[in-house]
Amino acid sequence: MTQTSTNPTRVIIVDGHPVFAEALAIAIEATGELTCVGTADDIDAATGLVEAYQPDVAVLDVQLSGSEGVRLLLERHPRMRVLVLTGLPLNPALVHEVANSGAAGLLPKSTSLGVVVGTIPALGGHTFAVDRQGLIDLFERSGAPAVRRSSDSSPLTGRERDILSLLAVGVDLQAAAGRLGITVNTARGYVKNLYRKLGVHNQLELLAVARERGLLDPTG
Repeated sequence: MTQTSTNPTRVIIVDGHPVFAEALAIAIEATGELTCVGTADDIDAATGLVEAYQPDVAVLDVQLSGSEGVRLLLERHPRMRVLVLTGLPLNPALVHEVANSGAAGLLPKSTSLGVVVGTIPALGGHTFAVDRQGLIDLFERSGAPAVRRSSDSSPLTGRERDILSLLAVGVDLQAAAGRLGITVNTARGYVKNLYRKLGVHNQLELLAVARERGLLDPTG
Protein backbone atom coordinates (compact mmCIF):
# COMPACT_ATOMS: atom_id res chain seq x y z
CA MET A 1 0.00 0.00 0.00
CA THR A 2 2.77 2.42 -0.93
CA GLN A 3 1.53 5.97 -1.40
CA THR A 4 3.19 8.93 -3.09
CA SER A 5 3.75 12.29 -1.38
CA THR A 6 0.84 13.73 -3.38
CA ASN A 7 -1.42 10.88 -2.32
CA PRO A 8 -0.61 10.24 1.36
CA THR A 9 -1.82 7.21 3.26
CA ARG A 10 -5.06 8.18 5.01
CA VAL A 11 -5.28 7.15 8.66
CA ILE A 12 -7.99 7.28 11.30
CA ILE A 13 -7.30 6.93 15.02
CA VAL A 14 -9.76 5.15 17.30
CA ASP A 15 -8.78 5.71 20.91
CA GLY A 16 -10.56 6.70 24.10
CA HIS A 17 -7.68 8.88 25.31
CA PRO A 18 -7.82 12.22 23.48
CA VAL A 19 -4.31 13.32 24.50
CA PHE A 20 -2.79 10.15 23.05
CA ALA A 21 -4.94 10.40 19.91
CA GLU A 22 -3.91 14.03 19.37
CA ALA A 23 -0.21 13.25 19.88
CA LEU A 24 -0.40 10.35 17.44
CA ALA A 25 -2.23 12.50 14.88
CA ILE A 26 0.49 15.14 15.11
CA ALA A 27 3.20 12.50 14.65
CA ILE A 28 1.35 11.09 11.64
CA GLU A 29 1.00 14.48 9.97
CA ALA A 30 4.67 15.26 10.58
CA THR A 31 5.76 12.45 8.25
CA GLY A 32 4.44 14.14 5.11
CA GLU A 33 3.59 10.69 3.74
CA LEU A 34 0.67 9.97 6.09
CA THR A 35 -2.35 12.06 6.96
CA CYS A 36 -4.85 11.71 9.81
CA VAL A 37 -8.35 12.17 8.37
CA GLY A 38 -10.17 11.79 11.67
CA THR A 39 -10.22 10.54 15.26
CA ALA A 40 -12.93 8.71 17.16
CA ASP A 41 -13.31 7.76 20.81
CA ASP A 42 -15.66 4.80 20.28
CA ILE A 43 -16.33 2.16 17.67
CA ASP A 44 -19.63 3.67 16.50
CA ALA A 45 -17.96 6.96 15.64
CA ALA A 46 -15.13 5.01 14.02
CA THR A 47 -17.47 3.16 11.66
CA GLY A 48 -18.84 6.55 10.60
CA LEU A 49 -15.33 7.78 9.80
CA VAL A 50 -14.61 4.65 7.80
CA GLU A 51 -17.77 5.04 5.74
CA ALA A 52 -17.12 8.75 5.18
CA TYR A 53 -13.40 8.68 4.36
CA GLN A 54 -12.58 5.08 3.30
CA PRO A 55 -9.17 5.37 4.99
CA ASP A 56 -6.19 3.19 4.17
CA VAL A 57 -5.38 2.45 7.82
CA ALA A 58 -7.19 2.49 11.15
CA VAL A 59 -5.19 2.59 14.38
CA LEU A 60 -7.46 1.02 17.00
CA ASP A 61 -7.16 0.65 20.77
CA VAL A 62 -8.34 -2.92 21.33
CA GLN A 63 -9.65 -2.04 24.80
CA LEU A 64 -12.46 -0.03 23.21
CA SER A 65 -14.17 -2.93 21.50
CA GLY A 66 -11.97 -6.01 21.46
CA SER A 67 -11.33 -7.87 18.25
CA GLU A 68 -14.98 -7.43 17.31
CA GLY A 69 -14.17 -3.78 16.62
CA VAL A 70 -11.63 -4.83 14.00
CA ARG A 71 -14.25 -6.97 12.28
CA LEU A 72 -16.83 -4.17 12.34
CA LEU A 73 -14.42 -1.73 10.71
CA LEU A 74 -13.32 -4.23 8.08
CA GLU A 75 -16.94 -4.97 7.21
CA ARG A 76 -17.25 -1.30 6.19
CA HIS A 77 -13.97 -1.23 4.25
CA PRO A 78 -12.37 -4.67 3.68
CA ARG A 79 -9.27 -3.26 1.97
CA MET A 80 -8.37 -1.13 4.97
CA ARG A 81 -5.49 -2.20 7.24
CA VAL A 82 -6.08 -2.15 10.99
CA LEU A 83 -3.19 -1.64 13.41
CA VAL A 84 -4.29 -2.67 16.90
CA LEU A 85 -2.81 -1.06 20.01
CA THR A 86 -3.11 -2.55 23.49
CA GLY A 87 -2.32 -1.32 26.97
CA LEU A 88 -2.09 -4.92 28.20
CA PRO A 89 1.02 -7.14 28.11
CA LEU A 90 1.07 -9.40 25.06
CA ASN A 91 -0.23 -12.88 25.78
CA PRO A 92 -0.87 -15.85 23.45
CA ALA A 93 -4.66 -15.48 23.60
CA LEU A 94 -4.51 -11.78 22.68
CA VAL A 95 -2.05 -12.28 19.81
CA HIS A 96 -4.16 -15.15 18.46
CA GLU A 97 -7.42 -13.20 18.79
CA VAL A 98 -6.12 -10.06 17.11
CA ALA A 99 -4.37 -11.95 14.31
CA ASN A 100 -7.55 -13.92 13.57
CA SER A 101 -9.72 -10.80 13.58
CA GLY A 102 -8.22 -9.62 10.30
CA ALA A 103 -5.95 -6.97 11.83
CA ALA A 104 -2.63 -6.26 10.14
CA GLY A 105 -0.60 -5.71 13.28
CA LEU A 106 -0.47 -5.45 17.09
CA LEU A 107 1.64 -3.07 19.16
CA PRO A 108 1.69 -2.16 22.88
CA LYS A 109 0.58 1.39 23.67
CA SER A 110 3.86 1.76 25.56
CA THR A 111 5.59 1.68 22.16
CA SER A 112 6.99 5.04 21.10
CA LEU A 113 4.92 7.14 18.72
CA GLY A 114 7.78 6.91 16.24
CA VAL A 115 7.53 3.11 16.14
CA VAL A 116 3.73 3.22 15.79
CA VAL A 117 3.97 5.72 12.92
CA GLY A 118 6.85 3.83 11.32
CA THR A 119 4.85 0.59 11.36
CA ILE A 120 1.91 2.04 9.41
CA PRO A 121 3.55 2.11 5.94
CA ALA A 122 4.73 -1.49 6.39
CA LEU A 123 1.26 -2.90 7.01
CA GLY A 124 -0.07 -5.12 4.27
CA GLY A 125 0.26 -8.37 2.43
CA HIS A 126 0.25 -11.53 4.50
CA THR A 127 2.63 -10.23 7.17
CA PHE A 128 1.28 -9.61 10.68
CA ALA A 129 3.25 -6.79 12.30
CA VAL A 130 3.92 -7.29 15.99
CA ASP A 131 6.14 -5.65 18.58
CA ARG A 132 9.37 -7.64 18.56
CA GLN A 133 10.43 -7.15 22.18
CA GLY A 134 6.89 -7.80 23.39
CA LEU A 135 6.82 -11.01 21.38
CA ILE A 136 10.18 -12.12 22.75
CA ASP A 137 9.01 -11.38 26.30
CA LEU A 138 5.82 -13.31 25.62
CA PHE A 139 7.65 -16.43 24.47
CA GLU A 140 10.15 -16.17 27.31
CA ARG A 141 7.27 -16.08 29.79
CA SER A 142 5.60 -19.04 28.12
CA GLY A 143 8.89 -20.90 27.76
CA ALA A 144 8.02 -22.03 24.23
CA PRO A 145 10.58 -21.22 21.56
CA ALA A 146 13.36 -20.48 24.01
CA VAL A 147 13.64 -24.20 24.76
CA ARG A 148 12.67 -25.50 21.30
CA ARG A 149 15.63 -26.44 19.18
CA SER A 150 15.75 -27.91 15.72
CA SER A 151 17.72 -31.05 15.10
CA ASP A 152 19.00 -29.35 11.95
CA SER A 153 22.12 -27.40 12.92
CA SER A 154 22.84 -26.18 9.40
CA PRO A 155 23.88 -22.51 9.28
CA LEU A 156 21.62 -20.04 7.50
CA THR A 157 22.50 -19.20 3.92
CA GLY A 158 22.93 -15.62 2.77
CA ARG A 159 19.54 -15.63 1.03
CA GLU A 160 17.84 -17.06 4.13
CA ARG A 161 19.35 -14.25 6.19
CA ASP A 162 18.18 -11.71 3.61
CA ILE A 163 14.61 -13.04 3.79
CA LEU A 164 14.73 -13.13 7.60
CA SER A 165 15.93 -9.52 7.80
CA LEU A 166 13.17 -8.28 5.49
CA LEU A 167 10.44 -10.18 7.36
CA ALA A 168 11.74 -8.74 10.62
CA VAL A 169 11.07 -5.16 9.46
CA GLY A 170 7.57 -5.96 8.24
CA VAL A 171 8.18 -6.51 4.52
CA ASP A 172 5.68 -9.04 3.14
CA LEU A 173 6.93 -12.06 1.23
CA GLN A 174 5.96 -10.80 -2.23
CA ALA A 175 7.74 -7.49 -1.68
CA ALA A 176 10.76 -9.30 -0.22
CA ALA A 177 10.95 -11.49 -3.32
CA GLY A 178 10.83 -8.40 -5.52
CA ARG A 179 13.61 -6.69 -3.60
CA LEU A 180 15.83 -9.77 -3.84
CA GLY A 181 15.05 -10.43 -7.49
CA ILE A 182 13.61 -13.91 -6.89
CA THR A 183 10.19 -15.48 -7.40
CA VAL A 184 7.64 -15.65 -4.60
CA ASN A 185 7.80 -19.46 -4.72
CA THR A 186 11.55 -19.33 -4.23
CA ALA A 187 11.07 -16.95 -1.31
CA ARG A 188 8.55 -19.35 0.23
CA GLY A 189 11.13 -22.09 -0.07
CA TYR A 190 13.63 -20.03 1.91
CA VAL A 191 11.00 -19.38 4.58
CA LYS A 192 10.27 -23.12 4.85
CA ASN A 193 13.99 -23.72 5.29
CA LEU A 194 14.09 -21.11 8.06
CA TYR A 195 11.15 -22.76 9.84
CA ARG A 196 12.90 -26.14 9.64
CA LYS A 197 16.32 -24.89 10.72
CA LEU A 198 14.98 -22.88 13.67
CA GLY A 199 12.37 -25.44 14.68
CA VAL A 200 9.36 -23.11 14.41
CA HIS A 201 5.95 -23.27 12.77
CA ASN A 202 4.97 -19.67 11.98
CA GLN A 203 6.43 -16.24 11.36
CA LEU A 204 5.82 -14.95 14.88
CA GLU A 205 7.87 -17.77 16.34
CA LEU A 206 10.48 -17.38 13.62
CA LEU A 207 11.21 -13.76 14.54
CA ALA A 208 11.21 -14.45 18.28
CA VAL A 209 13.60 -17.39 18.00
CA ALA A 210 15.82 -15.59 15.50
CA ARG A 211 16.16 -12.65 17.88
CA GLU A 212 16.76 -14.94 20.87
CA ARG A 213 19.57 -16.68 18.97
CA GLY A 214 21.16 -13.41 17.88
CA LEU A 215 20.33 -13.83 14.19
CA LEU A 216 18.80 -10.34 13.91
CA ASP A 217 20.43 -6.98 14.45
CA PRO A 218 19.33 -5.94 17.99
CA THR A 219 19.22 -2.29 16.88
CA GLY A 220 17.05 -3.10 13.81
